Amino acid sequence: MQYNQTLFSNRRTYDANGILSTYVRTIKTYPNNHSLIKYLFAIGFFFINIIGLKAQSDFRDGYIISNNNDTIQALIDYRGNKANARKCNYKLNTDSEILSFSPNEIKGYRFTNSKYYVTKTIDKENEPKQMFLEYLLNGIVDIYYYRDNSGEHYLIDNGNGKLLELKNEEKVTMTDAQFVQNPKKYIGVLKYVFQESPSISQRVENLRLNHESLINIAHDYHVEVCGDEECIVYEKKIPKIKNTFGILLGLNGMSISQTGGFSEDLYFMEDSQFGFNIYPSVGLFYKMNMPSINERLYFQCEILYSFVKLTTTNSYFDPTYKVDYLNNIALKLNSIDSRGVIKYEFPKGKVRPTFQIGGFAKYFFKTEYNRDLDITYTWIDSFLENQNYENPFSKFDYGIVCGIGVKSFYLSDKELFLDLKYQRGFGLLKNLSSNTISFDLGFQIGK
Repeated sequence: MQYNQTLFSNRRTYDANGILSTYVRTIKTYPNNHSLIKYLFAIGFFFINIIGLKAQSDFRDGYIISNNNDTIQALIDYRGNKANARKCNYKLNTDSEILSFSPNEIKGYRFTNSKYYVTKTIDKENEPKQMFLEYLLNGIVDIYYYRDNSGEHYLIDNGNGKLLELKNEEKVTMTDAQFVQNPKKYIGVLKYVFQESPSISQRVENLRLNHESLINIAHDYHVEVCGDEECIVYEKKIPKIKNTFGILLGLNGMSISQTGGFSEDLYFMEDSQFGFNIYPSVGLFYKMNMPSINERLYFQCEILYSFVKLTTTNSYFDPTYKVDYLNNIALKLNSIDSRGVIKYEFPKGKVRPTFQIGGFAKYFFKTEYNRDLDITYTWIDSFLENQNYENPFSKFDYGIVCGIGVKSFYLSDKELFLDLKYQRGFGLLKNLSSNTISFDLGFQIGK
């Protein structure tokens, strides 16, 4: 390593005197493979978006209630909770144009045998605002729900027309040098609402703030206090969780980019260009839907095996001593790559676009590293050669994953998908980042 330290010192000295400009021009002749990855991903994203333009809506049978209590049969766009609270998009038939209503224009809308939204005025930031609230239960007390950028909101009406928000907040106060934790705010509100039933009020102590718990306890309260009137639950039944798994085949391209300077002992990594290396992968995937959050969201876990070869060359000429330094680096990596992503899928069509984001962790269970250092003394026509097998790279890489894709079916109900993913890794070596673009083909084999 004596040669390495001398080389780095000389470089830094001559950098300060302008010698680096000659060296940098030599390095710039290498291709910018990281840009190639960005271009490929941008092209794929463009084409997937073209495919998805007509698949972004999910119109389902339903009806709209006008301010005059007239009922209009229509196809209503079934969107997420946030979008449904702001606007009602609809079509009178499959071929008509898309129209929309805001909360102040209609009393509400409902999907057939499914979700029911009604217009209500709520306090938002100390100002009244009209929104479409999801009507969960109609009884002696009414339960409503909506979602916005700040999260989920539940409201209850105990029959007087006033909406009380059930806030999931705990308050901690200090009394006589002691911290006192007060119950969550919604517990006190519910005890007040259910005060006519001591047994129901007692159950509130352990109640969780979610659809199922609120509907069940409000329904039981209605039956106990007002059993001669019907209690109507409007909430859509949440689909069952479905699990699928299958085979994953991939074609990958990997490069390594530099993000900062190196210490003296790693001088040979400075401005190295590993190129764009293509390699296959094979593995399995497991997929699970997330109906309690969104019917179009899925969690997908992938485990893949791959093998890749990476090479780079680092050269430097010392003009003072007229010495050429040449480092040839070869890296062979056998890895197990695990990914976890949240996947969004459009609901209709023979070919359905998908989007995903998540993270990955890669373990290199077998690594072969070789660095050949050739030193040429041009002024005496002498040559030295040295090999160094000490591996500076980590056995782990980790980072982020994002991707787009398309999904279809084969054998009538088996899922078939093609994903274009980009991985950015941060754990391979300090000041080096791995960049991987992958085309993954998945075949469902079980569920």
